[in-house]
Amino acid sequence: MTLDIEFKTAVALALLGKEFSSKRLLELSGREKPRGQHHMKYTPTDLRSIRYRLAGLGPEEQQKAIAKNKQLPALIVTRMTKGGVGKTSLSVNTAAALAMAGFRTLLIDADPQRSASILLKIRINSEALHIGKLLTRTNNVRDSDLPEALHHIISDGMFDFLPAHISMAESDQSLATAMGSYLRVELFLERNQEFLAKHYDAIVVDTAPGTTPISLAFTYAAHVPGNILTVVEPDGYSIEALESLASNLNEIEMVSRKRVGTRIVINKYHPTLKHVAESMGYLYSNYQSQLIESIIPQTTGFSRQFSTEDESKTLPLVIKDPSSIGASAVFSLVNQLIPIFGITLPGLQK
Repeated sequence: MTLDIEFKTAVALALLGKEFSSKRLLELSGREKPRGQHHMKYTPTDLRSIRYRLAGLGPEEQQKAIAKNKQLPALIVTRMTKGGVGKTSLSVNTAAALAMAGFRTLLIDADPQRSASILLKIRINSEALHIGKLLTRTNNVRDSDLPEALHHIISDGMFDFLPAHISMAESDQSLATAMGSYLRVELFLERNQEFLAKHYDAIVVDTAPGTTPISLAFTYAAHVPGNILTVVEPDGYSIEALESLASNLNEIEMVSRKRVGTRIVINKYHPTLKHVAESMGYLYSNYQSQLIESIIPQTTGFSRQFSTEDESKTLPLVIKDPSSIGASAVFSLVNQLIPIFGITLPGLQK
């Protein structure tokens, strides 16, 4: 089911990362407050229009810029060699928040465990198209069946999703023996460049924990933006996993001569726990230049994303409760990811 979402002025400002008055925001939206509505509510397309208006582009210029755009969307690949750090939850919420902020976003579930698909309530059968099947193709012809495989999460093309299936593990096995398998994501993006450039401003990829051929292929493709996004929990196990991930990145550089860096976001932060304080000290001492300023706190909001009683109430936190502490932290994170990963709208400079 495609969602028509709207949110209050405070959420809109948080998504924009701006400090406008409510009157100024309403003027920039080009809309009038509906009669009888006490609080103005905004949509993702409103925020997209506001971004263009702030840059001085009117509706006609926007359409021309979109029609001329041939540039691939910005790519955010989330990687971690350890499970349980909240990577999938943060990937889905980041993608949803980007869409809410006015950027047309495609989320790809590249994990056979299909955790992102579960959070978005999308189930497919083994015959359906998923990223694993797309990566096993070796031709240079556009994947004409890709659009039909996408699920529309937020209306107006603002948030689309390519779900996963457990059979993706077979694709991983196939790629394990394929020559140059680490190039497959780059080939997929190249042959679908026209479609992706026309419909999206950002692509977020939730990869499997550990090291798999599909995860490595997405990691290699991240040499274009220059970084992957690594989610860590402030504990000893995550710190060890960071060292394992660094080894993966070094191997990719040795084989391909392409450097992939990492930007680290700390998740599940709880200031009163002793081991958290010790781990934070280690992270700031050894990874300070890679750490993203925004920190995602340990909050019950993320656990409430799932509803066992009513599946229709299972939603990413930023959509389900955009005024919550957790959602606010994700909005802050997204505003920092936009310049780091070069996310922009067609016709606007990065």
